[in-house]
Amino acid sequence: MISSLPHHFLLVENDAKEATLLAQAFAKIPDCGTVSVARNISEAKAYLQGAGIYHDRTKFRLPSTILASYQVDNDSGVDLLAWVKGHPTLRTIPFVLLAPASASPGEIVRAKRTGSVKIATKPQSPTELKTMIENLAAAMCSEAPDVSF
Repeated sequence: MISSLPHHFLLVENDAKEATLLAQAFAKIPDCGTVSVARNISEAKAYLQGAGIYHDRTKFRLPSTILASYQVDNDSGVDLLAWVKGHPTLRTIPFVLLAPASASPGEIVRAKRTGSVKIATKPQSPTELKTMIENLAAAMCSEAPDVSF
C-alpha cells in the first residue's frame, strides 16, 4: 500500500553517518513522510526508474523531493541533477543539492543552471550539520508535496 503521508524523500548519500542524521531529522517531524536512501548514483537512478528491485512502486514510490550529496563516491550530485532534469517523468521533482563549503563555484553555478531547487551548504562541524539538517527537514516538511520551496 502506498503511504498516505504527503512526502517521500529520496536521499542520495554514501556517508552512513550523514544519511542517518538526515533520516532521523525527517523521522522527528510528525506526519512529514518517509525517506529512502540510495548509497550511490547508480542506485539512485535505478530507484528513480523503478528498475530491478525498485520495480514495485507501492513499496518504492517516486519521491516528492530528491536530496543528493554534492559528491557521492566518485560521482557528482550535479550529474545526477542533470540526469533527473533530462527525464520528462522526473524533471519536475524538486532537487536539493547538499554541497560542502569547499564546493567549486563553477559546479554550484552549473547546478543552479541545471535547475536545482535549493543548494544547501553543509557546515563542517557535526553539531552545525545536525542543526542545518533539522532546519532543512522542518522547512521541507512544512511545504505541500507539489510546491517548490
